Amino acid sequence: MPKTVKVNIKNYSYQIIIGNNILENANNFHAKYFYQRPKIIIFDTKLSKSIYLKLLIAKLGKETKSISVPSGEKSKSINGLNNLYNKLFSNNIDRNTVIYAFGGGVIGDLSGFAAATYMRGIDYVQVPTTLLSQIDSSVGGKTAINSSYGKNLIGAFYPTKLVLIDINTLMSLPKKQMLSGYAEMVKYGLINNSNFFSWLESNGKNILEKDKKKLEYAIAVCCKSKSKIVEQDEKEIGLRALLNLGHTFGHAFERLSNFKNFTHGEAVSVGTILAFKLSNELNYCTLDDFTRIFIHFKKMNLSTHISDLFKKNIKSLDTINAMKLDKKTINNRIKLILSKGIGKAFICDTIDENNLNMFLKNNGFK
Repeated sequence: MPKTVKVNIKNYSYQIIIGNNILENANNFHAKYFYQRPKIIIFDTKLSKSIYLKLLIAKLGKETKSISVPSGEKSKSINGLNNLYNKLFSNNIDRNTVIYAFGGGVIGDLSGFAAATYMRGIDYVQVPTTLLSQIDSSVGGKTAINSSYGKNLIGAFYPTKLVLIDINTLMSLPKKQMLSGYAEMVKYGLINNSNFFSWLESNGKNILEKDKKKLEYAIAVCCKSKSKIVEQDEKEIGLRALLNLGHTFGHAFERLSNFKNFTHGEAVSVGTILAFKLSNELNYCTLDDFTRIFIHFKKMNLSTHISDLFKKNIKSLDTINAMKLDKKTINNRIKLILSKGIGKAFICDTIDENNLNMFLKNNGFK
């Protein structure tokens, strides 16, 4: 039996369906939630030969239209969005049509923002096919594209109508992408669920080896954890910012690399290690906590040092300036998600820039 997580936002709710062979029943889900409404699939070009894309099309019906989007962060841009709008218009998509976003985080973010703004809003369904998108970007209603100034700076809060997570789609996912997703998975244990972190210490290898039962359990835990936070703070006024553990650093690294050479998860992984190291240096968390996390990251082959991302040293001041473009920044003051221990993350806006600069210089930055 598939697992179901219900997300209850004020005046709105939707379900996340998690399990194996979920796409086999795509037609039944569509009939239940949307009756006979027309549908269109937006998918990542690299998945054009995917058996699961073919299965989704077959189950939704031959009349289902589809649009391919080039792979990579470049598609999450003004130009990429405009190209998608033009394809939707040329396919005569109206407000009664339901968009199915089939792919990873780029497809989910781009399709969601297109759905939020096309004809002032049409319904969409998230069908995430990567571990990272299944536990993070497909849940919570954040949609966005990138700006030259930073990642996800143009977007909208626009909840999906349904999330269909078929674990089978992960079976062909490269190890690099599994690791990228795992970096986000471990985040949920570090934010507010120390028991889950302990479980990952014992079962992380099973996750990377794609044990379906362990994946189903872990994905459900992550989705429940995120949904509880989103229910309390949909628009990221406060609590939801905790989900950005490691991301203030990570997004800065992505921008400095022009979104090339490493994955989002790799950037977040290094960012998480830095957040806990800084937390320890500021006496918020113990050295034992930091060491335990560092050992687990190394055991799982996650990125831990800035040299894992950049061949040449990057400047600490460039990194700080990029961090200032983070969405949490107010009045030019950087907000970081730090920790008072495993499962005890908090929002900190009292970081002195000079101290941060020295901290980065002591950790491999120029």
